[in-house]
Amino acid sequence: MTDICVPIVAENVEKVKSDIKEAEKHADLIEIRLDFIKDMTKEKIKELLNGNNKKIIITCRNKKDRGNFDGAEEEKLELLNASIESGCDYIDIENDSKLLNQIIENKKTKTIVSYHNFDETPSLEALNQKYNEIKSKKPDSIKIVTQANSINDNFIIFELLKGKDDLTAFCMGIKGQMSRILAPKYNSLLTFASLEDGKESASGQISIKEMKDLYHVPLLDKDTNVLGVIGKHAENSQSKNMHNPVFVNKKLNYVYIPFKMDKEEVNEFMKNFRKSNFAGSSVTIPHKEYIMDFLDGIDETAKAIGAVNTIVNEQGRLTGYNTDYYGAVSALKEKTSLSGKKILIIGAGGAARALVYGFKKENSEITVINRTKEKAQKLADEFEIKSDELSNAKNLINANDIIINTTSIGMHPNAGESIIKEDEFVSGKLVMDIVYNPLKTKFVENAQKAGCEVIMGDKMLIYQAAGQFELWTKNRPEFEEMQNALQRAIRGDL
Repeated sequence: MTDICVPIVAENVEKVKSDIKEAEKHADLIEIRLDFIKDMTKEKIKELLNGNNKKIIITCRNKKDRGNFDGAEEEKLELLNASIESGCDYIDIENDSKLLNQIIENKKTKTIVSYHNFDETPSLEALNQKYNEIKSKKPDSIKIVTQANSINDNFIIFELLKGKDDLTAFCMGIKGQMSRILAPKYNSLLTFASLEDGKESASGQISIKEMKDLYHVPLLDKDTNVLGVIGKHAENSQSKNMHNPVFVNKKLNYVYIPFKMDKEEVNEFMKNFRKSNFAGSSVTIPHKEYIMDFLDGIDETAKAIGAVNTIVNEQGRLTGYNTDYYGAVSALKEKTSLSGKKILIIGAGGAARALVYGFKKENSEITVINRTKEKAQKLADEFEIKSDELSNAKNLINANDIIINTTSIGMHPNAGESIIKEDEFVSGKLVMDIVYNPLKTKFVENAQKAGCEVIMGDKMLIYQAAGQFELWTKNRPEFEEMQNALQRAIRGDL
């Protein structure tokens, strides 16, 4: 059983007490970071520890350990001893602290001995050596936390946790969030979550609301099936907000998380993916084509498209599928028939390929344009459609019925950009953007101002996600179920 600990990082005693009361509603236990409190004295310790109904960890980190305490070690010892005398449940002390032996020898409270590496994740061999070194000092439990410079660093931590019932371990940084979420699957004693956004005690900490309401961490166990989204900016994907609530509603033991990685991380990640027997994944920009090199089989549709947006682990065999075309076709068919329609596709990447495939099946007439003319021409030649130049966009928009942006321009964190200017749109056209973060892109805004009917990226997102969900779980979710989950997330309700 992995407990979720919420650190309290307020700057004064009154605010600490207020935050403790709020954290008690959600956390399994609470860490008070004494080094964050500017008016901290040993006399105020008892006040902090009086009347709490959750177990308390007391921590006071020096500046060299990325904390805020800059007093003498004697002063720090006074604070820790006062905490012990006032009845705290745990003292967290650094492995290299001069006070370590004195704290461990105390028998009134339990001791967590910590090792942090804020620069990298060392090798598994080095971390096991560090674990054995700390264990020889006979603490009650051990905490090992490292910086994830690659998503693959998480798997070192997962290996480290094997066979150890006294260890808390995870990675810091945005690429380390996976190990915080999957802590129960890999038997970490604790995982840490901030009280709310902006109250993190370390980089990569996720809020307690998100950990519980989105990822449902208390429900995860060693048998949980792991899914996620492989992408350069995977953390911005809204898919987690659709899949995770439906897993819970349908009582399916799955979790869906971001797999944030650059191209050079993909090869090793896919080896770890296989070794860890993850159930599957979505694939998003820019890996939809490159990922195909790492799969055992490609569905005929994905093969024809030349891009994969879904991976399914079928008894150790990784198969690639593509549900993007289905998502786009379904979204447009809510508004119009596609047979005989003239469609202008902006972009020539993996998503564009899927849409070209889908629209050809619907007997549409397709033209593709792209910032790189040669890439558009290559796609046009392959699918026997027309290509043109982006500089001719206004004329092309006038000549087509449906206009679709498949580029990442306008996607968070570069919201506010549009590949098509307002004066290039023509009134009366049907316009769709596949970008869904932000939901209302500059591209969509420009189209609306010009008098076009618009379809925002959430429609395609929901339809393609429903197709993925069925591939992974053999359960078909209701469109409205996923739509409601997505809308709750967009409103901030998770």
